[in-house]
Amino acid sequence: MLCCKKKARAIDELEHQSFLDAHMSPHLSCIFCGASKENGFNVVWENDYYTVFTDINPASRHHLQIVPKKHIESVKSLGIQHVNMVKEMIEIGHEVLDNLNVPPHLRRLGFHIPPYISVRHLHMHVQAMPYRSLMRRLKYPVVHGRVGREKGFSWFIEAEQAVRLLEKGVQVRILPC
Repeated sequence: MLCCKKKARAIDELEHQSFLDAHMSPHLSCIFCGASKENGFNVVWENDYYTVFTDINPASRHHLQIVPKKHIESVKSLGIQHVNMVKEMIEIGHEVLDNLNVPPHLRRLGFHIPPYISVRHLHMHVQAMPYRSLMRRLKYPVVHGRVGREKGFSWFIEAEQAVRLLEKGVQVRILPC
């Protein structure tokens, strides 16, 4: 019986790894996996790991998206092992905004939290304030946490908040965390 349990556990681990591989590799149906000039994106910055392009429906004067070339579903999929990746995305976002002469106090970098995402591929919003309208501003609420929590109830999280949560091993979610 023990042998069967070991085999079942090994099969479960293989299935789990296959599931992870399927969700971490390029998806043919994922529009952001193919983000390139050739595919109609207005790419403003790119390297071997990330692509930065202008948002198709900008909420502010400068509204960009940073996507990793490796498919990751969302900010909720991230763990402590992704901290450096998010930090790299933050650096890239600030570099692009520096090139656009956006002062640091007018910047917002962050992620929408599922199910409040339009594309199931991790993408960081890089924005220069102010927003174009009140309705646009309401789409990106930043809520700071209380009593030992990093963030409050919100469907958007600033990138630095996400880093602090991930460094503690906490999963990003809509509820306070």
